Amino acid sequence: MLPIKILAIGAGGLQRALTHQFVHILNQRELYNGGIFVGQPRGTEKADAFNTQEGVYHVVTFDLAGIHDIQQISSVVGATTLSTEVGREQFYAQTENPLDLILIGVTEAGIAKGELAMDVLDETLYRYFSHHGADADICVINTDNLRNNGDVIQDILLNEYPKRIDDYTEWLTTKVGFLNEMGDRLVPHVDAVPDEIKEAAQAQIEGSDKLITYAEQMPATPLILEDLGDRLRVPFGELDDYSVVVSRDSIEPYHDWKLLLVNSVHVPGITHKGTLSGIDFVNEAASHSVFALHLERLMRGYAEIVEADIPIDGKSAHAYTLEFIDRIRRVKDDNARINIIETVKLRERAADIVRSPNYHNSTELFKSDFAYSFATVLRFLTPHTISGDDYRGITDTGAEYEIRDPDRTIQDVLKGSFGTSETDVESRIETIFSNATLWAPQNATPENALSQNQDFSRRVAHYYHQLVNGKTCLEVLESINLQNA
Repeated sequence: MLPIKILAIGAGGLQRALTHQFVHILNQRELYNGGIFVGQPRGTEKADAFNTQEGVYHVVTFDLAGIHDIQQISSVVGATTLSTEVGREQFYAQTENPLDLILIGVTEAGIAKGELAMDVLDETLYRYFSHHGADADICVINTDNLRNNGDVIQDILLNEYPKRIDDYTEWLTTKVGFLNEMGDRLVPHVDAVPDEIKEAAQAQIEGSDKLITYAEQMPATPLILEDLGDRLRVPFGELDDYSVVVSRDSIEPYHDWKLLLVNSVHVPGITHKGTLSGIDFVNEAASHSVFALHLERLMRGYAEIVEADIPIDGKSAHAYTLEFIDRIRRVKDDNARINIIETVKLRERAADIVRSPNYHNSTELFKSDFAYSFATVLRFLTPHTISGDDYRGITDTGAEYEIRDPDRTIQDVLKGSFGTSETDVESRIETIFSNATLWAPQNATPENALSQNQDFSRRVAHYYHQLVNGKTCLEVLESINLQNA
């Protein structure tokens, strides 16, 4: 059995089809000799499956044309649940091992003081320090999509959690490498995978696998790690054939490109529009006769601003974002999986475009496409009914859905908006856009409020008013197309 050298907080599909798979490949190539111990934050089913299957599972690479590859992965050597005290103690016991890395694979909502994953990380690092002393070092990688995600994790631990002892604080500051990371691979929920793909995969896999992970083919750059202090002992950088990058320089421009040119294709690009229009799957929304050209126009405008604001030598922002649009059209994935944590996603993927000095150089059509896109997310966040903490919206086709963004600030401002006047809408949008803590929490100054861009605010209010007064997403977009024909 492989020695435990990596702890993973989170048991989701992206971990299994990205970092866990890369560790497996490194082990197979005898470039590394280490196993992963997994902690499942909620529930026990994945941890139980890992243990029953002795850590072995399969990654099925597919698109709408069929299965391209099936790889058996064996980098996980044990697992437990983190939802019970017994399970957490079993996880913490692994800190007695000499470790190289701690992986955190939870959504943006889990990266905050008091969230289970962060509480577990805080205790895990302290236990490791207690066992191995001030001279030990270790790396932490957060595989969510927050900008400067390693820095965010370190800041929360140092400034928001109670101080333990001075030596431990010094150790966190000097001996723990909190690596900024950019990861990229589409891993749809298994329920969205076509039945024929699942049946074909099961036919090729011997025995039962409750952890089959369905993913697109590896993209051009699936993983970039910023290792400024040269601390990382897991040799991800050896995977040249997968274009994995371990950089000794800042990866901030690449992370910005990923958030603004890839992640924004989903939000605010297409997934909320699809859901509101009664389209369940991302690929169908992105290929829809009305939405398709709009999405390409929107992201062309994004690319022009991003390339002007954050140039990367030898890289085309437009080609990068078009590649992702093509990718989402080839893999069946559900909008509902993505439509969550909207406040953070809008901040990370749209606020910089609103504040960009190059916004005003954009075409009128892009400004309309962008404001409409932002307005559709606000329309999605508009409660139709509220019962306690259960906020429900309603689609253009009359279907109810749960609004799962845990930050209720925008939702509370927008409740009661259906059928309201344009003046009232403008006031609500002003309230939301002038709240700088929503859009720049680390530097919440009036200059960073979105309300500073009056052109954008006016356009969003105009489209949002239409969307809460009987116009569907498709109808509003068709009117934009006609006005700019």
